[in-house]
Amino acid sequence: MGLFENLVGAFLKLTDPTPDYTGPRCLLERNSVGGCDKCQQACPHQAIRLENFTVEIDEVRCTSCGLCTSACPGLALEFPLGSIQEKLHRGKGQLRCSRAPGAGDEVHCLGQLTPGLLAEAGARFGPLTLAHGDCAGCKIGGPSVPERVQQIAEEGRRYFPGLEVRLQQEPLAGAEVGRREFFGALFGGAKRSAAELMPNLPLLPEEPYEDKRAERPAELRLRRVAAIQAQSVRWPRIAVGEGCTLCPVCSNVCPTKAVERERSPSGEEYILKLDVSACTGCGACVESCPPQVITLTEADRVEVLGGPIELYRGVPPWYDL
Repeated sequence: MGLFENLVGAFLKLTDPTPDYTGPRCLLERNSVGGCDKCQQACPHQAIRLENFTVEIDEVRCTSCGLCTSACPGLALEFPLGSIQEKLHRGKGQLRCSRAPGAGDEVHCLGQLTPGLLAEAGARFGPLTLAHGDCAGCKIGGPSVPERVQQIAEEGRRYFPGLEVRLQQEPLAGAEVGRREFFGALFGGAKRSAAELMPNLPLLPEEPYEDKRAERPAELRLRRVAAIQAQSVRWPRIAVGEGCTLCPVCSNVCPTKAVERERSPSGEEYILKLDVSACTGCGACVESCPPQVITLTEADRVEVLGGPIELYRGVPPWYDL
């Protein structure tokens, strides 16, 4: 592919309104018991189809509202969060949607916000102010956006309990921005745009399908940053009770590789471990566990910021097979 084709492809990528889809983190593709249709239910424009155990997004119907991304339990649907985080920082915790009047930075729709974005900004700036337009008549996100943002904020309080979010329809005054901050933001935006437009050189083979689960989503990184600043957290985690057969189902269905199964050095036991900071609380392992011995609970700050914890160990009943 030549330079021109790469530039055209990069431009289309920048203007493509659909969220990025990472199939290995989708509960449908992971064959979780009960499946999942939360993204389809959240979409106000019927732009999402669930076919052949995968998610297909209609680029014509999609308005880039982002409501599907915050509804996805496995974080398989994402918008790039760096630019939104930068806008929250530049506005010192103030942000408005593209249909809201007033000054300050804007995002296409407040539905693109995530618990991690709000928690990290709240930990840094204190109370956040989010302005929205007439959602009832908006063709981007629709009337459900304010309620959904409140739900996102409530989820964000799991990672930073002090999070305060004010939703308003009044014009946003906007935070004052100095010359240095303005030119710094302008230069930073230019660098990012140039990086996006540079052609990708095919020097390395494409990453294996399963390895993509090991990539820590930006949302999880933001949640962890917020947890570092918090006094306490209510991070979701799982617990494994007696009766576990140490089969690989929980590790297979986990969308973020939070659960891993490994063999002990002696070779006689198997060990289930959990990276708490990678757990989304999706419940896929709970629903899929054959003996139904996995439950959802909450982790404290020490467990989130520490290394993997041991969930269960033992000699599986099928060891001699």
